Amino acid sequence: MYGLTACAFCGKLKIMNLSIPKSRLLIACTMACLLAPSVAWPREAKSPPKAALLSILLPGLGERYAGGRKSAKFFLFTEGVFWTGLFAFQKLNTTRENTFRAYAATRAGATAGKRPNSHYDRLSAYDSIYDYNARLQYVEGASSMPLPETPDNFWEWDSQASRQHFRTLRSKATWARTRGFLFAGALIFNRFASALNAANIASKTRATTTVATNSRGDLQVQLRFRW
Repeated sequence: MYGLTACAFCGKLKIMNLSIPKSRLLIACTMACLLAPSVAWPREAKSPPKAALLSILLPGLGERYAGGRKSAKFFLFTEGVFWTGLFAFQKLNTTRENTFRAYAATRAGATAGKRPNSHYDRLSAYDSIYDYNARLQYVEGASSMPLPETPDNFWEWDSQASRQHFRTLRSKATWARTRGFLFAGALIFNRFASALNAANIASKTRATTTVATNSRGDLQVQLRFRW
């Protein structure tokens, strides 16, 4: 009556237009409430900022709060996948780093302990510490500062093939570390995407009301629910 429409099958309360004279507004509202008890009113409005914050803390949590159960499951699933990938590649990187360090210790007499990347760069590029120092002196001359021949700095490959294999092993470790960084980036992106999605879902639970006078001088009330 008076333009009050509701859809019980899709679960959405559509736009309600009340176009009546001002003197009958109170009577019309009362009759609408009494004669339409089956109208499905929307659930409690949710806060978009709160939904976004919850999703930043844990993707899917904000959707759960806002009522988006399907998207909540999706973001929780992707969060689990990304964490699994990150841990897996970190573990793989650690294993491969231990492998190439052990290989260098066996084939080049290098220290098995962890050293800076610059040390492994030299192991990849030169056959020995003597070769590296000779090259440094040739390029820089008297101003060069040769690498001290200490046990921590020492290496001397038993063959060119061993050095090439070391480079391959190190490249595999670098590949695993890079993939780990990609999963770390995916975790950050997943949080922002979930926050935006949760805020959008929460914003649709809020009602908007418009009151205006139409061309006939009647008072028109428009109530819109979105969720």
